[in-house]
Amino acid sequence: MAALLIALFAAGCGGDSGSSPESEAFIVELELPLSSFQDEPDVYGQAGLSPNGRNGTRIVIRLDDPHKETMEAEVRRGGCGGFRSISADYELGKVKDGELTTDVDVPTREIRMGYALVVREPRKDDEQARSRRERREGTFDKGTCGDLSSAEPVD
Repeated sequence: MAALLIALFAAGCGGDSGSSPESEAFIVELELPLSSFQDEPDVYGQAGLSPNGRNGTRIVIRLDDPHKETMEAEVRRGGCGGFRSISADYELGKVKDGELTTDVDVPTREIRMGYALVVREPRKDDEQARSRRERREGTFDKGTCGDLSSAEPVD
């Protein structure tokens, strides 16, 4: 799976082949559970980050075992061990059939400092009140997380 993600980066995810941190592509494993009550996440995968223009980042998400249900992806301030905000800092969109490619207006070097990438099941409308309470208490839906500060450069 990692080889597939790297190939996708090389094929068209922006940036150049320079050696400065502003032009490098990175990969992060999505392998941490969303809740401290879980030993392992329900979902695994990888995400790639690469510069897209002067102040943007392309994010490519590939789940190892694509889920039939659509997942949601977001970037949150803080590491996977403790989110600093109740709501997402950047909503990335829907992960359909285990894949998502999207762009955010944040430099790659900045998004790698103190943020986490979360892929989770969408919350149902009739559970919004409960979801707000759970977010305050730190309980999250089925999904996975990856600390963007732990992203490794792609060779």
